[in-house]
Amino acid sequence: MFVTAAQRGLTQAGVLEFVEAAMVDNECADTARALDKALADTFPASDPPSQTSPSAATPSSAFISPNEQGDLRIYRVIEAKQASDPFAPTDTSARWTPAGTACIYASLSPATALLEYLVHLDGRTPKDLLLAVGMIPAASVLSEINEPSTWCELPYRSEVQQVGLSWLKSRRSLALRVPSAICRDECNILVNPDHEGHAGLQLVALRPMHIDERLRT
Repeated sequence: MFVTAAQRGLTQAGVLEFVEAAMVDNECADTARALDKALADTFPASDPPSQTSPSAATPSSAFISPNEQGDLRIYRVIEAKQASDPFAPTDTSARWTPAGTACIYASLSPATALLEYLVHLDGRTPKDLLLAVGMIPAASVLSEINEPSTWCELPYRSEVQQVGLSWLKSRRSLALRVPSAICRDECNILVNPDHEGHAGLQLVALRPMHIDERLRT
């Protein structure tokens, strides 16, 4: 039902304000409809805006930046004797780096860190284990996206180790995200101890960890 200005109890000035507000509302509605039409004309029906993404483009580099902000937590399972330097680099032959090349290996979740520790463990499980929790700037991490097809094979492949070696030498980033061969949907982290941002790796916590022997049988 139409309501007159008198019924609203508006003064003459109030009526003018009411009319002006209504005109603005109409203009906003017209503008919104025009924008909607322009946007609809820009994208075909088979390619709506919600389905387009810059990340769908084929990368031109072997590494990409995930453009993450804040801090990223990383994890390692260590023995008590390693507590003084829980994120110490190793220079032994590893999946992504050759022997004689210093690199820090860690994981992006406690569960993956545990799996990585167990799969490389010889003999019985030590009793005094610790979960080392570290933190690095998320913006300092690149993601490896063009690994060789042999990246998950054993023994370690030299072409895969060259990926890590090249990245370490380039010093392009503090850390590199790589897939885990133990659990394909998880990721590990390589940290370059010679990178200028190495001081950005901070120890957050050392937590006691007990591994159930049933995991080894």
